[in-house]
Amino acid sequence: MIKHILILLFMMGTTVHGQLAFKNMHYRHKIEKSVPYFTPDKKTHSSIFPVIESSTYSLKGSGYLNLTNEDNEQGQRKYSLKAYPLITLGFGIDAQNQSGIDLQLRTGLGAAVDFTAGKFLISGKFLPYASRGGFVRDSIIKAVDYDPGSSRSIFENGFLQSELLFAYRPNRFFTFIAGHGKNSFGEGYRSLILSDNAMPNPFFKIETSFANVKYVNLYQIWKDNSINPSDRSLDKRKFAAMHYISWNITKSFNLSVFETVIWQANDTLINRGFDPNYINPIVFYRPVEYGNGSADNVLLGANLSYKFDEHHSVYTQLIFDDFLLKELRARSRWWANKYGFQIGYKSNDFLEYENLYFQTEFNMVRPFTFSHKHSGQSYGNLNASVTHPVGASFFEVLNIVSYQHKKIRFTNKLTYTAYGVDSSNVSYGQNIFVSYSNRVGQYDHLVMQGFRKNVLNETFIAEIPILPKINLYANITYNWRMEITEIGTQHNHAIMFGIRSRIWNSYTDF
Repeated sequence: MIKHILILLFMMGTTVHGQLAFKNMHYRHKIEKSVPYFTPDKKTHSSIFPVIESSTYSLKGSGYLNLTNEDNEQGQRKYSLKAYPLITLGFGIDAQNQSGIDLQLRTGLGAAVDFTAGKFLISGKFLPYASRGGFVRDSIIKAVDYDPGSSRSIFENGFLQSELLFAYRPNRFFTFIAGHGKNSFGEGYRSLILSDNAMPNPFFKIETSFANVKYVNLYQIWKDNSINPSDRSLDKRKFAAMHYISWNITKSFNLSVFETVIWQANDTLINRGFDPNYINPIVFYRPVEYGNGSADNVLLGANLSYKFDEHHSVYTQLIFDDFLLKELRARSRWWANKYGFQIGYKSNDFLEYENLYFQTEFNMVRPFTFSHKHSGQSYGNLNASVTHPVGASFFEVLNIVSYQHKKIRFTNKLTYTAYGVDSSNVSYGQNIFVSYSNRVGQYDHLVMQGFRKNVLNETFIAEIPILPKINLYANITYNWRMEITEIGTQHNHAIMFGIRSRIWNSYTDF
């Protein structure tokens, strides 16, 4: 079956339709402001990232160093080679009401090379904190040898981040993408299905487009190390296979359906490796899992979105790990009713003010969602959730306001998150890498159970373009984080000045 499918794909043709370009989550405001990502359109699937586009929307004339001749600019050749400098230079202070003041320094140099449809991105960071406080949330991020969402350390407090992506589009139906990077599904600022929260990882993806549908097959290699993340010899591989189908029912209304299965490369009995049963691009994973006699982790999800016009959109997202309808109707708060949902609204010309972006969003995830009996089957990569950075068992409300006045962009992000963490050897369902077997009882499990934390996080950013064609900006960032627990209240105030290339997202707002 697989052989015949591969033969069919290669028989469809080998004509490259123009140059391709990658656009990641950091381009989201820019993409949604432009046609056609906010404009109702049956051909656009705005919940799939990174975005792969033809030369019509590529970064032509964007201040890069062109390593090939100018013929490529007019699309007369099927390849190009361009280099973009990457810079991170920042300094600031982090004042804590319990730990005094920490000095911060962030530096990094690197380059991005864009060839045909790929970018090789490499950047370093040096973070000499006086203490391991700052933006690293020790209650969430248990490991101390990686930068959240970035990479593992290459020396003390030094991090290297790289992404290498290749794409090939033989015809208008198929796009093949492979490399080491991040993927995301969803319309929201967060994604409860798959986000770019965790570190980059090896993957292979097939995007199939026909009529008003885009069908995605995504295969990823993740790592698990919940014992001692500092000891890389303890890393264990795990795999994830995903199906995502996006259907533009009308120009305004989109329905997307998602499923994934996660399994360990090795268990106590056998070395499974990559299970070929999950390669089939059109199979449902749950019957295959049962057929294997295994206890792999299968999740289902869905997106719904409606674009009122080119300025306003609403969206919602659902994720189901496990649930039993009988227990749901009984309202028994059964531990294995594991699900989450999201609802949000966004506008790129809010209140009819040009260049005013507004987004509001609510997220909720039940305890034990994304977790499993063994951490090697949890829905995460190297101690970081691949969905929401908190993990599970939380409520969250967030608001983003971004306004560009002349050349300066002002952005304010305000989030309120309430969640419960483990206070003993008992699992209350927030840490997705702890076995759900460590729970207490079968029923009466509530969101935010355990040691409760209420976190208010506000981040204000002012960005001034230095070389906007290569996404180089000077910025001032102020972050205030207030954490309220039964023990007391802790405030963190941090201010940062610097210049940086806007390449990756880094989620510290939780």
